Amino acid sequence: MKKEMERSMQMFHTMDRMRRAWMSITPKPEISKSQFRTLMMLRHGNIKSANENKSDPFAPMTLSNLSAKMGHSMPAVCQQISKLESMGYVERFPDEKDRRTVWIRLTESGYELLKTSYHSMVQKLNFIMEQLGEEDTQTMFHVLNKLTDIMESTIDDNRKGNNL
Repeated sequence: MKKEMERSMQMFHTMDRMRRAWMSITPKPEISKSQFRTLMMLRHGNIKSANENKSDPFAPMTLSNLSAKMGHSMPAVCQQISKLESMGYVERFPDEKDRRTVWIRLTESGYELLKTSYHSMVQKLNFIMEQLGEEDTQTMFHVLNKLTDIMESTIDDNRKGNNL
């Protein structure tokens, strides 16, 4: 039992260290990884293929479309958008023909944040992967995906009432 407790605390401590370390990767302290991902999805979510990287950065997307592309619930995405809107990075506007439809797009400051931050973030991540080397990077992806799958299935089990 003591060994299980020590391993659990080691995992908790390591994951907390990673969470704190990730803060140095995100572009601004007030922007979370998930908020940054939402901005990136708004910028790149309407691109049909990798060759179309010059699409309109201000092309709007509906909340339901953004939610589906991100794989998150509408309320979760709506909450993200509200925070980003209060920071001035996105704006909402109603559809002219169907007032029930809400469109979302990047603002100029949201686009500028992405432009200035994206390359810095990619450089930091590439540096980390170079330090790990190809084999350890692939192992890391494998282990993190496996961990995520297990954690997500645990969340699903808890929602269904199958507590551990």
